[in-house]
Amino acid sequence: MTIGQEFDFFADQLLDGAVAEFKATEQYKLLQEKLEQMDRDCDTMLREEEKVFAVECFELIMDVDGQEESYVYRKAFKDCVMLLKRLGVLA
Repeated sequence: MTIGQEFDFFADQLLDGAVAEFKATEQYKLLQEKLEQMDRDCDTMLREEEKVFAVECFELIMDVDGQEESYVYRKAFKDCVMLLKRLGVLA
């Protein structure tokens, strides 16, 4: 495994842990309740073809958000290391 692959694995593990911690919060539970209500509203307010389109849109949005989340987490991690090096905390 290369250094880059090790970093990616390490960053993925940290991100997974952070996501798991967030999912244990009250804020996440409230967001899930809102999503469930939105899903119920879509079932009652939209025709079948509109529901299919809405589901596709939401899936794409969630996929993009997940990729953005991963990128930002890794970038912040790298920026933090760079800052600690400049401050002389890390060699």
